Amino acid sequence: MGVSRVITLIMNLVSRKEKSLKVRDLSKRIVFLPLALVFIACISYAYAGEAVHSDIQEFINIDRSVVSYEDRQYSVTIKDVNVLVSDGTTIFLWGIEKISQNATVFNLKARNKLEKQIGDAPILCTIKSRDAQDDKVVHAQCINQNEEDLSLYLLQKGFVSADRTAIHGTIFEKPYLEAEQRAQNELNGVWASSEGDFSSSADVQSQNFMLGAFFLMAVFILALVVLGFFVVRGFKGVVDVQNRSLDLAMKERTLRDKEKLVMASMIKSELLENKTKIEAYLVIYEEMLQDFSGTGQAPRFQKTGEIVQKQPALSRSVFDGNTYKLDLFGSNLSSQVIHYYARIKSEPDYIEIAPDTPVAEVKKTIEAAVVNAKKLYDISDALLQGFIDNALARAAD
Repeated sequence: MGVSRVITLIMNLVSRKEKSLKVRDLSKRIVFLPLALVFIACISYAYAGEAVHSDIQEFINIDRSVVSYEDRQYSVTIKDVNVLVSDGTTIFLWGIEKISQNATVFNLKARNKLEKQIGDAPILCTIKSRDAQDDKVVHAQCINQNEEDLSLYLLQKGFVSADRTAIHGTIFEKPYLEAEQRAQNELNGVWASSEGDFSSSADVQSQNFMLGAFFLMAVFILALVVLGFFVVRGFKGVVDVQNRSLDLAMKERTLRDKEKLVMASMIKSELLENKTKIEAYLVIYEEMLQDFSGTGQAPRFQKTGEIVQKQPALSRSVFDGNTYKLDLFGSNLSSQVIHYYARIKSEPDYIEIAPDTPVAEVKKTIEAAVVNAKKLYDISDALLQGFIDNALARAAD
């Protein structure tokens, strides 16, 4: 029903009423007329409100991407003084701007205040807009569990400034700007600085701390310079000490070289002595093998029996008395010396051969003794050559 039709209907009713009440007093009709006007106004207001609501709803339905006043509840973590994070969604608090990127201590203080204001409870956010490139980035006006506007709270505490572009023309422009002005008047937050820059008292303390640290570093460097001066002055003494140490080291090395040569000479003499004994042993047992040459004569052991010495009796007293000094020869030569003396027995083994022992068995025993003695003779030669190669003996010797 249009407004004009409502007014026409009321006027008709008034006209009929006036015709039926001609006899009544004019004052009663005057009273009825204002009541009719009030009734007309109420109906007109209701109709107009319904039409406006219908127009707004139609606008929202036509293009929700332009502005979406969607209310959502979030459990958030504070990333920055004006930035919250919830399950992959980044929420920029609407209507405010971060004051400074460099005032680290100030921003941390502001963030801690915001954490206390939010607590552990979820917040309710009215999404004002979404980022065109990333749907997970939104700008929203948020309230805590006590229905306190977080953006307004930060403005009142002087932790942020009003985003005049965002709030311009909205119903929040005036309260946000008044909150910022009040923070300035009360010298809250950033406005506490008398110079009006973006540093806080905490930042000033931080700067003082840095200056103090720089001063201590300068004192430390100065102390190092002074210490270095005295070190340089004492450098000559250090050089003298080093030279004396080098002299002692050289003397010790000379003594070790002499001891090594003496030790090598003693081992070499024992090697030569053993080599001579091996030669004599080989002469005896090679001659004994000639009895088995097939000349037709019976071997001597079949007449009187025989005692066979399985290995030559060699000396190892020098080695046994100086085993702790073998490292003077180095790892390779000392290993050769050890393996050589491991084959030597001061008291050799003997085998008693009876006259009735088979000839082949006796021959085999004597041949094994001769072969082992020749191997030991060759090892003696190799070890002597090792001493020559290590400059511990001369070839002429």
